[in-house]
Formats: sequence, C-alpha cells, structure tokens
Amino acid sequence: MTKDEIISKVKALNLPENSYVVFGSCPMAVLGLREAKDIDLVVSPQVFEQLKTIGWQVVKKGNKDDRLVWDVYEAHGELNYLQTLLSSADIVDGVPFASLAELKKWKQGCGREKDLADIKLIDEYFNK
Repeated sequence: MTKDEIISKVKALNLPENSYVVFGSCPMAVLGLREAKDIDLVVSPQVFEQLKTIGWQVVKKGNKDDRLVWDVYEAHGELNYLQTLLSSADIVDGVPFASLAELKKWKQGCGREKDLADIKLIDEYFNK
C-alpha cells in the first residue's frame, strides 16, 4: 500500500482522536522505506471493544497477544503502549504514526528475520 492508501484507509475507520496509532510496517511505508501489506493499529481498550462489537474477529497469537482483524487491518488494544506511542507519534495528514525510534525498539525486541531487515532500513534512514 502507498502512503495515500494507508492514510485513506485509516481515516475511513473514523477512530476518535488520541485513541489509536498506526504501527507495524506503515510508518516505514509512509516514509517510502518499504511497502506495507496491512495496517497495524495500537488502539485504546475502548476502541478495541467497539471494533469487536462491529464484527472484527479476535485472533489469538500468543499467551497475552489477542488482536482483532478485519480486511487489511489488525488492531492491538494496549493502553500503556498506546500512550507511549502517542507521545512521540509523527502526525501525517492528521493520522498518528508510530515514530521510527519506537518502531525500531519494538522490532529489536521481536528479533524476527523480517524485523532485522526493517531495523537495517530504519538505521539507513537515520544515517542519511
């Protein structure tokens, strides 16, 4: 997805201000570092519950890793992490995106092969 597609799709959700941050590959896609295949969101617990009531499906990926999926979206409801991400978010056309610094921290903690490749792209971006 392109920057414009991501922003358009996020805005179409009509989520309340300060209740979400776009995460995952999308902050990188918005900066032109790589493409995004889906839209990851960190949302408030209230938004998480609202999304469940309108048909988003719960997917369990780990012990405490419940997420909601619908279409190209994946939502994680973690209030503490949301507040951290919002405090340093980059706002692009009115949409909050996780900062690359926060994204890098998260990817370092995951350590998957795809995360290591993203860390390299982030480092190259910071070194320019």
